[in-house]
Amino acid sequence: MSEENNTAPTPEAPSNGAPKSNATNAASVPSFRLREESDRRRSAETRAQQLEAQLVALQGEYEKAKSGLGQVQTQHAQDMHLIGLGFQANSVRRFFRREYSDSVAEMQPDQRPTFEQWLEASKGDPLYSVHFERLNNATPAPEAAPAPAPPQTSDALLAAVRDALNANPNAGATQPAAHTGREFSGDEIKSIRGKAGGGLGAHKEQILATLRAEGLIK
Repeated sequence: MSEENNTAPTPEAPSNGAPKSNATNAASVPSFRLREESDRRRSAETRAQQLEAQLVALQGEYEKAKSGLGQVQTQHAQDMHLIGLGFQANSVRRFFRREYSDSVAEMQPDQRPTFEQWLEASKGDPLYSVHFERLNNATPAPEAAPAPAPPQTSDALLAAVRDALNANPNAGATQPAAHTGREFSGDEIKSIRGKAGGGLGAHKEQILATLRAEGLIK
């Protein structure tokens, strides 16, 4: 062999002059840092699970409250309709509400009649008609209001008028005045006498004409 073939190849040197190594020198992370990161991750996951459970519970409570509110509103609307028809007893209204609920329970939601429709259609049913008949029998026909009675002149007031005539020495000396068409009520005569000191004042002849026209004095 020649000397050229027995010479071992010389390893290449890096450009910076340091020898090249096949191992990678990576900076190591302290173990306590790894533990801290692991603990933080586990705490975040636990907190997320708790929040998710709370959200599910709140959604359940919301749906329950919403359903309860809907039932209260439905019951109120049904009660107001029954009261409008004249059913005042709470037991009767509860009976109709329960019967309606049982009647439509097996129907498809889009085929269920409204409470008002069901109630109208149930009037002829023997189970329900008795309540409508009782309601009709218990509702009296409205009575006409009596006509107001015409004002009457009290006996005491007539006596006071006669006393005023007897106290007047000229009473009856002149021709009685004709009735002018105006009528004086008892309250008006009292008011006139109060202002005239017990007499009839300037309205004397008119008042006497009114009383004569009514046949209360001669």
